[in-house]
Amino acid sequence: MKLAILCSDDAHHGYLVDRLAERFTIAAVVVEPVRCQRRRLRIKGRYRDWFWALYHFWRREFLGLNRYRRTYFGGNGPRPIANTAWLNTEWINDPAVLELLAVVEPDITIVMGTSILKTPVLQAARTAINIHGGFLPFYRGNHCFFFALYQEAFDHIGSTIHFVDSGIDTGDMIELVVPPLFPTDNAEKLYSRAEKMAIHRLVALLSALEAGMALPRRKQPEKGRLYRTRDRGPWHDLALFVRLRLGITRIPARPAEAIRQIKP
Repeated sequence: MKLAILCSDDAHHGYLVDRLAERFTIAAVVVEPVRCQRRRLRIKGRYRDWFWALYHFWRREFLGLNRYRRTYFGGNGPRPIANTAWLNTEWINDPAVLELLAVVEPDITIVMGTSILKTPVLQAARTAINIHGGFLPFYRGNHCFFFALYQEAFDHIGSTIHFVDSGIDTGDMIELVVPPLFPTDNAEKLYSRAEKMAIHRLVALLSALEAGMALPRRKQPEKGRLYRTRDRGPWHDLALFVRLRLGITRIPARPAEAIRQIKP
């Protein structure tokens, strides 16, 4: 089975590329850096979204969350793979991306951390599968782990492996990956733990597909809320911090039954 990977340049994206490359033939990797995603917001005149994306970058730098993620995943981002087409792009929907996918003709395209795919790239990707850092259908978009904690929705903390369609995190679901919870957790720890588990689970699912088993598939029962980067401000962070410190919000312990299966 031949894969293409469309991703960004964070540590967990590098972990994704490495784990898939250990098991499958990777025909192409396309990397759309986060800084390019921010720059595009500014160029397109989406100044509010650009401001909040920049705020969250510096918030993560100041709090050491970027360093934590690099340590947790053991790297700084995707690294080139021998005999694999590699493209760094300013925009995931650039014509060069479309041309590359048309040339390599992947069986499956794995998507993680990019801008929203437009129709031409989505069609060239053939079957596209995304690892979404949120519990679908209830938490779509960005900062899903944070808002699940903020709302004390502890039963809706997890990552989702799903097919990509033209919407934002609205495609048919393959599997929910639910991490264990610990009282000392925060959104970053939960996100990193769930994403690592989801990457390993994706490898297992693709291995089963290669062996002739169909992927589970279920339509999302409803269209949950879409959380945007600008929906999370410093007042949200301060409020959750105070509630956790005072014990008003308490994260319950949840044992390590890691994966919630979704039957076909």
